[in-house]
Amino acid sequence: MNSEHHTEDEQAWFISHQPDLSDIGFELVTSDRNAGLLKQLALELSPGHPIYVNNANVLGAFSGTDDILLKLDSEVEGARYALVHLTWGGTQTPPWPSTQLIADLDEWLESLNPSPEEELAIQKFNEARRRREQRRHQLSQLGFYLLMVLVIVTLFLAMITQVKPEWFGL
Repeated sequence: MNSEHHTEDEQAWFISHQPDLSDIGFELVTSDRNAGLLKQLALELSPGHPIYVNNANVLGAFSGTDDILLKLDSEVEGARYALVHLTWGGTQTPPWPSTQLIADLDEWLESLNPSPEEELAIQKFNEARRRREQRRHQLSQLGFYLLMVLVIVTLFLAMITQVKPEWFGL
């Protein structure tokens, strides 16, 4: 595995797509982290894996996951990039670590963003979930108020059953 720095074209691509990349948790890696990720990748790859004999450079990693984006030194099945999900175990048996080959970074990034139709469906889903949670909260409040009324009525009934008629001059 190789730990070369990014080309000028790659740096320009990352700079121009920084907002979109940040939204999906992508971050560039330091040279120290790059070396560590490449070492882990080399440990996990075994013969038969699509990128086993291919040198690569880590372009970045995704926060909160074990996914790394690699630039391959040579093309694999028409792809120059790969998204690899590290297992952080020892040597893996192909197809592990799972790998998505990427021919074009722009198309890959576009595939991660929902279409307007998908975005609308997500908004509708979130709105329906918000309404369900609001109703659940309202029902919870209603239940609390009904419980308080029941307690007050019970205490009132308990009190009046303890009242002696002579208290009222009867």
